[in-house]
Amino acid sequence: MFVSLVLLVSALWEFCGINGCTGAGYGISRDVGGTIGKLAPIPFLIGLPVFVVPWWPNRRVRAVAALLAGVAFAALGFAILLCLAS
Repeated sequence: MFVSLVLLVSALWEFCGINGCTGAGYGISRDVGGTIGKLAPIPFLIGLPVFVVPWWPNRRVRAVAALLAGVAFAALGFAILLCLAS
């Protein structure tokens, strides 16, 4: 979880610059390749513990829960990026 938060903050910092997304300083970065690259591993980092820990006997249920948790957290990060950029 901590590594995912570090990646999310790093992606926010790269996208918005050192002074934020308000336009002061450098403003918003329009090159989002690095930002997407930092957001891409977040679903795997969040979903891995949900899948590995045997909290449910059926592995498929754990895989679906891990996928949903990871995608939800990444979508939350992307939504935060969009809110800050607008």
